[in-house]
Amino acid sequence: GDVAEPDELVVIYHNWDEIRRLMWDYVSIVRTDNRLRRAAARLKNLKKEVREFYWGHRVNADILELRNLVSVASLIVECALRRKESRGLHYTLDHPEAEESLRTDTVIRKF
Repeated sequence: GDVAEPDELVVIYHNWDEIRRLMWDYVSIVRTDNRLRRAAARLKNLKKEVREFYWGHRVNADILELRNLVSVASLIVECALRRKESRGLHYTLDHPEAEESLRTDTVIRKF
C-alpha cells in the first residue's frame, strides 16, 4: 500500500491529533490516577491501530513519527502511573505529597 493516499493520510493525522489531545487532557501537569488509566487504555488501542497501519502500508516519515509518538506517550503514562507521589511539575491529585523514599529515577525496560 501507499501511505501517501489522501484517505490514508487522514488516519495518520487524526491519530496524531488524538494522541496530542489525549496527552494534554489526561496526562498534563496536574494528573489523577483515573485519567492516567483512561489514557493508558486509549493508548493501548491506538498502539494496536498504529501497528496494524504500519504493517499494512509503505513506511514513510509520517507513519514512523506516529509510531514513535504513541510509544513515547505510552511510556510517559506508564511512568506516571507507577509514581505514587507528586514531584516537581508532575503533580497528581491522588498523591499530592513528595516522598523522599521515592526520589529515584524512573527506568522502564522493554523485554
